[in-house]
Amino acid sequence: MADSFLSASHFHDETAALAFIEARIWPAGPACPRCGERNRVGRLNGKTTKLGMCKCYACRKPFTATVGTVMESSHIPLHIWLQAMHLLCTSKKAISTSQLHRTLGVTLKSAWFLSHRIRKAMKPLDVEPMGGASMTMEADETCIRRKSTNRAYEPPGVRQSVPALVQRDGAVRSCHLPNVNAASPRPIIAQANPHR
Repeated sequence: MADSFLSASHFHDETAALAFIEARIWPAGPACPRCGERNRVGRLNGKTTKLGMCKCYACRKPFTATVGTVMESSHIPLHIWLQAMHLLCTSKKAISTSQLHRTLGVTLKSAWFLSHRIRKAMKPLDVEPMGGASMTMEADETCIRRKSTNRAYEPPGVRQSVPALVQRDGAVRSCHLPNVNAASPRPIIAQANPHR
């Protein structure tokens, strides 16, 4: 019987996880994220040195493969990061922070941190305009407000309007508007759908 994908060594061992990440970030060997130097870079192997630490002898700064990634400045082990990324990317429906906390065996605060950083990294960078020739666009609006904890003494929150543009079988864009009338959503619609 074939082994499970999660039985791979980089999901359980910190050294293997670091090698897995370095192979993807530095396919041609270590490179300084600050100055781009490749030749005058050395690995630091001291007893108290962090695993995977390198030093650039051009700009004299230490760095690891996680600099400039979502894993930078995190105390969570790299193999936990890889497990969280795998779970978030392969779950058929969404995976909650509480489920990550239970599955990975980390604190709820760490699970929240992991899920938010990974989701932020998956956000598309260049948002393309919606609509176009033979595309159907729909608009909808909802109102949200804070619930009052005690109806007798505290009024409910102010209603906030959130209109949304939906492209059939495609993207959805929503935003908050302080008041919704005929003029206020017009610039947003023009920005999201310049073809009209």
